[in-house]
Amino acid sequence: MKFLFSRLPLPLVLLFPLLSSGKIPLILDSDTANEIDDLHAIVRILNQDKFEVIAINSAQWFHNSSGDRTVHASQVINEDLLRIMNRRDIPALMGADTIFGRPWGGTQPADSAAARFIIEKAKAMPEGEKLYVACIGATTNLASAIRMAPEIAPKIAAYLMGFRYDSEKQVWNKSEFNVRRDLDAADFLLNQPDLELHVMTATASIHLRFQREKTFSMQEQMGEIGQYLTDRWKSHSSQAERWVMWDVALLEAMIDPDLATQREVLTPPENLQRKVWIYDSIDAEGMEAAYWQAVMPRD
Repeated sequence: MKFLFSRLPLPLVLLFPLLSSGKIPLILDSDTANEIDDLHAIVRILNQDKFEVIAINSAQWFHNSSGDRTVHASQVINEDLLRIMNRRDIPALMGADTIFGRPWGGTQPADSAAARFIIEKAKAMPEGEKLYVACIGATTNLASAIRMAPEIAPKIAAYLMGFRYDSEKQVWNKSEFNVRRDLDAADFLLNQPDLELHVMTATASIHLRFQREKTFSMQEQMGEIGQYLTDRWKSHSSQAERWVMWDVALLEAMIDPDLATQREVLTPPENLQRKVWIYDSIDAEGMEAAYWQAVMPRD
């Protein structure tokens, strides 16, 4: 296997806690209205048997001094997707519409229903088990939750899509969309010594690209949800012939560790020096095949 279990920071039994359903509890935090791939990521995570999705949170991606409504646009799409996929049993929780801290720095939390839900579920985890939180946008909600309740940090396994990383030079680059949407939140998470942190970098995930023609053709067979995904592509980027599925790469790596490699690296020098996990390569062809196999309707 490409993923080296012998190098994991915790015993395997602790890394994969099970609910009564036999699945791992997961909260997905998404800036869904920002691009196209977020929607595909949500559809993918609702078509697998490894994780029990216990909430879909909305995340902000733009901000200004008077507040912003990007989180509300994401909330609408999240609710649409859950309705179409007949998953109204999963709560769609509103995230913060402002950043963590201040534009000039700081660690002031941005309170929200999403952050409070993370706190509630992390506190409820049995001793020795962890709540999985996957952030495929700015990490505002997760950072705020830990800032408001620091004791939950050891009870969370955080998986982020963000940053760039040069494996040869071992150099981080924070000039990446998700990180720049809330740099204070990203830095705060890096600085948490008790937080298990896994990062799917843009450097690795850029290799997972869906072609427009094939994607539209496949989605024609998926009924209402397929049409919704196609309409979103057309309205968001009507001329795009392909799209990088940044967020899908993270979730595919979580679902099947054989589709990616990750290794421990030191945090950036300006942050608390500790080890975190970086995905440094992916099997893009395998990920695309796994995605379509999972989401296509079964006879």
